[in-house]
Amino acid sequence: MQPIAAFQFALHRALSAAAMIAGIGACLTLLPAWSQTQPQRPPDGAAAPAQRGQPAVPGAHQGAYPTRAVRWIIPYPAGASNDVVARLLAQKLSQIWDQPVVVENRSGAGGTIGANLVARAEPDGYTLLMANPGSNVTNFALGIETPYAARDFAHVILLGWAPIMLSVNGNFPARTLGELIAMAKAEPGKLTGGSSGTGGSSHLALELFKLTAGVDIRHVPYKGAAPAVNDLAGGQISMVFTTPASVHALLQAGKLRALAVAGDRRVSGYPDVPAASESGLGAFDDKIWFGVSVPAGTPATIIERLNHDLAQTMQASDIRARLAALGLEPATSSPQEFADIIREDTERMQTLVRAGKISAD
Repeated sequence: MQPIAAFQFALHRALSAAAMIAGIGACLTLLPAWSQTQPQRPPDGAAAPAQRGQPAVPGAHQGAYPTRAVRWIIPYPAGASNDVVARLLAQKLSQIWDQPVVVENRSGAGGTIGANLVARAEPDGYTLLMANPGSNVTNFALGIETPYAARDFAHVILLGWAPIMLSVNGNFPARTLGELIAMAKAEPGKLTGGSSGTGGSSHLALELFKLTAGVDIRHVPYKGAAPAVNDLAGGQISMVFTTPASVHALLQAGKLRALAVAGDRRVSGYPDVPAASESGLGAFDDKIWFGVSVPAGTPATIIERLNHDLAQTMQASDIRARLAALGLEPATSSPQEFADIIREDTERMQTLVRAGKISAD
């Protein structure tokens, strides 16, 4: 298999089933393989496991957790899709627990600052991480030295996934994806693409787009999706590949315009935005997962409680409607299923990084 073909295949598997965007597209189908499998029948006398895609059932001996405020760390700036989802769910969890759930943005270093804070926290269930491919997969796949290791986390639940959307400034001359590609080919290296950081999902989406479309676009890394989107609105860069939630407000205000969504189907919340396949770019397919992790060593009973209550919040009709409006698709999983997704995506991402010769430099 040729390097580009291998890159596209690996990317299509990795980010549809799970970032370098917060993961890249055509080889990333972060829709997890476990959703197509059946759970094994337990031995006689053993308790039946949670069904695939269903939350674990909390144990009866969990005690009174939580009895004080819970911190939810977002390893990126406010305004990104991870931040939006966490703040919506935090309100519901506060009602369920009758305890504050405080969302904290600890951005920087490609998500490693916030992730390391959680990895080093007391494993007592009072510090949560909004996990995503950027902080939990791509750094490891790129071989970036981090102050934490994959083993420093226990994984709680997959919350959902989001497609990658290509947005430009509201005054950008290209009105369609085809026109943008033509511009890029006419003046190689002139157009710029912002990302949430080198090695992040938006960066990888940009690299996949360049390979798929055969264009040269200069990468401009930022410290999170929000500052990249703000500069796009200000006209400092040409385009950004990110999740719909990250650009929703500016799209509504007319300051940005969405040209395409990666993949072969439109997003329910944005029915007027064409799929990339409609412009003949079917290989550009990208999705990003998001979920919750905690420090390794957190008691299983607390993880089960978190899994159960987070899944309950994801079933709330108002939450699902809000996420759908932002182009996000809710999901749930058992802790083991989510751990499997992260492990498998790390392996796939390593394959696509080698095939695409991507580095963190």
